[in-house]
Amino acid sequence: MDQADVMSLDTQGTAAPIRRTAPTRRTRYKAEIASVSPDTSRNTFEQYETCFLGVSLENSNFTTPKLASMVKWVSRRFGRCTVLIGDSIHRLTLESTQALPPARARERALELGRHFVEAEEKVFDEYHDRTDFTVLNCSEVQSGERYAEFHSKLRAFFDEDEAFRSSVEAFGHAYHRKRSYGISKTEWEKRIQMSNDYFLEEFAIFACLKEQGLPVMVYPGSFSTLSEIAKGDHPGAPEELRDLIVVSLHLKGR
Repeated sequence: MDQADVMSLDTQGTAAPIRRTAPTRRTRYKAEIASVSPDTSRNTFEQYETCFLGVSLENSNFTTPKLASMVKWVSRRFGRCTVLIGDSIHRLTLESTQALPPARARERALELGRHFVEAEEKVFDEYHDRTDFTVLNCSEVQSGERYAEFHSKLRAFFDEDEAFRSSVEAFGHAYHRKRSYGISKTEWEKRIQMSNDYFLEEFAIFACLKEQGLPVMVYPGSFSTLSEIAKGDHPGAPEELRDLIVVSLHLKGR
């Protein structure tokens, strides 16, 4: 929140590769490590062969030059990377900030996801000789049974554990405080609830990817609650999230 021949799941449920096209050079930023959670993985996360890069739609951290800097950073450290497009979960952002009805918000979110991949295909293409980049949509992950199981566990944990619930809600408060001037109390509470829903869905997706063999998440920004889980602050969270390594990047203009 701070989610023709491109990527889709094949019939076996694996990610199909991005079609190769001519390279592009539009990098004007340098990606640097801001933090790693847990701290003990700061000097060891690069030993893994694969990671996933989270992409938030309509987010200023994902302009082409910034994306290119992150892709370059990943290509120097991992042989394979799954690019996770936050399409279906972005519907909740559209519902809360643009007042779109649920069906239209989902339709628009999926459309934005497709457009993003089509527009940025060349960025991944430039580094295909170093890293095998594949794209996976959140909507595809959410169609699976394991996603439903993880989401149910996280929802129950949210309802039962005050520390976890407070952490998730605090993130939502910080996000909407900048975007909700002049709204009613009822509307404010509705937005916070949708923000909670967003993060619980997102975390369930991350748990699925960790279970599928992607131990490192890369993202340009902070995931305070997720980082807390990785540090061991929420022991009741799913094991897959507790074992996930979260690498937060800082994008430095140059």
